[in-house]
Amino acid sequence: MKITKVKISFILICFSAFFSGCSTGFRVPGESRIILKNISSEYYSIAEAYVDLKKYDKAAEYYKLSMRNKSLYLQSYYKLARCYALSKDWDAALDCYYDLYEKDPENLSINLSIAYIQAMKGDTDTAIAFYEDLLVEYPYDESVLENYISLLLSQGDAERAEKEYRILKKTFPDNKKLPAFVEKLSTLIENFEE
Repeated sequence: MKITKVKISFILICFSAFFSGCSTGFRVPGESRIILKNISSEYYSIAEAYVDLKKYDKAAEYYKLSMRNKSLYLQSYYKLARCYALSKDWDAALDCYYDLYEKDPENLSINLSIAYIQAMKGDTDTAIAFYEDLLVEYPYDESVLENYISLLLSQGDAERAEKEYRILKKTFPDNKKLPAFVEKLSTLIENFEE
């Protein structure tokens, strides 16, 4: 049997077409997952850069995209909630923080965020109740006490603010907000003395 050069050329072309077709369609197991993970990580990095630029609406878009990666989901969701809060989208922020609260009700940061957002939305009764609960759970947390006093002062509740101020001063005598609290209390209470 005599094979001609034409037949050999045809066979080589067929083999090269077959193998080049396989190389573009063949994927390594797990490759798609790795690609998605890498892309999600890039989205997360882009979101972080937008936060640094204080472009919270753009950052929120990229945090949502990075949430496709399960390992980045909670981290991205928390940052998304924070972006909503920083852009004063109180309702969206509160929805996210309550979702996070259901997953981790003991998380002080989430609880403080909910109380703060409630106050910013004008629901001061809910915010005050949240801070009072937090004071029971975290009696020695300086930020809880500071925020509670600030809220009470903003509402003109001098009696409770003064009581909490005295606790703050005794427990944290080096607190940097003490002078500002004294000033606000002295405008609310005549003859306020430390």
